[in-house]
Amino acid sequence: MKAYRYLPVLVTVLLLITACSEDTPVGDPNLGSLNPQVYVAIGNSLTAGYQSGALFEEAQMYSYPNLIARQLGVNEFVQPIFPYPGTGDLMILRQITPIPVITNNGQMTTAPTNASHPQPFHNLGIPGAIMADAIDTSSVLQRALSRSNPFYPFILRDQAAFGRSIVEQAIRLQPTLITFWLGANDALGYAASGGTRGTNVGLGGHPPQTLPTESSLFETFLKNALDMIKAGLPNAQVLVATVPDVTINPLFNTVPRKIQNPSNPEQLLDIYFMTNDQQKRVVQSGDYVLLTAQAELVKGIGLHPDNPLPSQYVLDAGELKIAQDAVSAFNAAIQRQVADHGYVLVDVNPLLNRLHTEGISIAGETYSTAYISGGVFSLDGVHLMQRGSALVANHFIETMNNSFDANIRYVSLNDIPGIPAPTGMGKFPAQSLWTPGMRIPSVDIGRIATHW
Repeated sequence: MKAYRYLPVLVTVLLLITACSEDTPVGDPNLGSLNPQVYVAIGNSLTAGYQSGALFEEAQMYSYPNLIARQLGVNEFVQPIFPYPGTGDLMILRQITPIPVITNNGQMTTAPTNASHPQPFHNLGIPGAIMADAIDTSSVLQRALSRSNPFYPFILRDQAAFGRSIVEQAIRLQPTLITFWLGANDALGYAASGGTRGTNVGLGGHPPQTLPTESSLFETFLKNALDMIKAGLPNAQVLVATVPDVTINPLFNTVPRKIQNPSNPEQLLDIYFMTNDQQKRVVQSGDYVLLTAQAELVKGIGLHPDNPLPSQYVLDAGELKIAQDAVSAFNAAIQRQVADHGYVLVDVNPLLNRLHTEGISIAGETYSTAYISGGVFSLDGVHLMQRGSALVANHFIETMNNSFDANIRYVSLNDIPGIPAPTGMGKFPAQSLWTPGMRIPSVDIGRIATHW
């Protein structure tokens, strides 16, 4: 089991995010012209409720689709339930003082407890899914092996009976309402690997799996998915969400570009890294040092030109442009296809950009994209905590209210657990909260160490 003692970039962080509520629509609640009799969610890990490196029941309870289903009064919204500690490599905050410690449980695989459910699941969010997966009819067992992803057969069960693809299984349930949020991994996979891996197939002579998905293929996959939904469910109400900016989450914004010298606090040390073309250089403005680099930096890797960080720990400015250009192209495609199909666009970027640039204040508490202290992102720096999911659910609900002349109540953040308190080796304390005013202490880099 790995345990990481975190860098001073995480210090002086307010740990209690007091529960609070969004402003609630006035007047009597009503659904307007929205018909949520059968609701299905299509998406990736954000839809599934994945957080802190794993998919597990205590987090799935607060997936944004499950929260939406509650607010809509949906009678049945079945998710594949993964018992604790879930499937993945769950990260747990073990200690807060004198030095913050986060551990990894180790890679684990647990099958859903409701694997025998006689229909497709209503939550068809598959961690790791890309846009192509929406219509991919290949064997889920083969996909699980080729992509080292066990979620395909766990979530898309019995392809012969339920449908071969995500969209086919969604249509089988005959939903009246669908939320569709795919595409983030088509750019994030590249960015989160420091530009060392991708999801492209190799058009234009570029080696496969080295860049974001080609924008032309992305739009083709999306068009085909929405065409299938339109043909199979001509009366369904469909909301399609945009792809977020890849750099708004803590994975890219926690580690600074220079590190304080532990023996001379007035001195900032350069961080050295290898580029993808095997050039050694210093991290500069426009480059992003990934959160995953911390374990290497505390060992001294990257702090001397003779011992640079490997390329996967830094997204340099050139790679950033590739990722951001892909996101822009993807969102333009989403806007075109949503308009062409007469569906509803849910632009998540205003919400996430506001969280990133200024924070969102609710009842005197401010949420942001800051690591831990922001109360939105989980310990892996990419996926949402429970209250982050609630904010996203409310953003979808706001769009539903505006688009269907509805007056649906927002999720009350008072009812959603905050950041889990430090724990020992026991079960994830989903309902526990920080003590008000508790802060992570300032720590010099020289005092931080990794241990097993």
